[in-house]
Amino acid sequence: MIGVGAYPHLMGGGRHQAVANFGLSQLTTTRITAIRIAEWLAAQHRYPECPVGSIELLLSPVEELARADHSHVTVEASSMVNIQAAFKRWWARCNAQKDNIALFYFTGHGISTASQYLLPADFGDPALPNLWENCVDFDGMRVGMKANAADRQVFFVDACREKPIDALVQLNPQGDALCSANIFDGVAASAAYYAAADGRKAYGPDNQETFFSTAVLEALAGAGAVKKGGKWVVDTFSLGNAIGQIMQSLADIHRQPLSCNPDPDGLPVPVHYPLGAFVRAAVGCQSDQANAEADIHLQRLPVSLHSPPGDPRPWIGRVEPGDWDIQMNFQSFPAVARRETLLPPVFDLEEPV
Repeated sequence: MIGVGAYPHLMGGGRHQAVANFGLSQLTTTRITAIRIAEWLAAQHRYPECPVGSIELLLSPVEELARADHSHVTVEASSMVNIQAAFKRWWARCNAQKDNIALFYFTGHGISTASQYLLPADFGDPALPNLWENCVDFDGMRVGMKANAADRQVFFVDACREKPIDALVQLNPQGDALCSANIFDGVAASAAYYAAADGRKAYGPDNQETFFSTAVLEALAGAGAVKKGGKWVVDTFSLGNAIGQIMQSLADIHRQPLSCNPDPDGLPVPVHYPLGAFVRAAVGCQSDQANAEADIHLQRLPVSLHSPPGDPRPWIGRVEPGDWDIQMNFQSFPAVARRETLLPPVFDLEEPV
């Protein structure tokens, strides 16, 4: 896990500025996101045949974190040299056997030109003659990982994929791919999930987790589950479908131009066995007045859910799949009653009142 929020050489960083900063400044969502993903892996990931073996976390700014055993550890900075060293350790652990799952999550600044570049904390150090020296070539890394023995590889790029004009005019951008492969190398699954479509921005509410990480964790928790062999499982294909639909739901609710780009290349292999499946339900109305008056009831016996007037709209909750009775009462509008079959990953209802 790599979370980069503090960039000393970008706008607002307080150090000597990069010769080209591409309009990039400090981030408030990424450190929180990286910690949240690491905590989820440590406490909630379920795969009995392939449990979590290790978690490596780099952060900027650095901080001390508490472990589950109440001990404390100071997390290393997400600088280029630390990323290179951590990657070598991660590569060796993943390479130990074919049945391993290699999971990579980066959250921070990204730039897309000829390749997708991920920017460590010390990107743009003006003391270096090469602007791109502290930079990870993600596309090259993903290809290079095909030489690793781990047959199931999952990558999350929680970063922008914009193409700034002052980056496109650079003559020789070239990041470090960290590893290499040849044409004979291959893996069963190399699934990548991007927080933005190519050329687009990624978003997150200030000082909170990114929208993309919200979608990823909800998909893993059960919104992306399918039943196989009598068990609920999130595989690389169902994960991509769920992330995409949850991102669209978040875009509608938060009125943000969110996009994403799941690329689950290879076979649909399991990555997580949730306790069950659920539907991310959002229920509301089109007009502000109707939303303010709406008294919402959802019922699937023996479960009954109620959201009175004055609650945030749309109402958002996690519900089990199946048939639900939805009732909305208003002071100024006719009541609405309907039965809906709710299926994972997402159910969105916006009544035209």
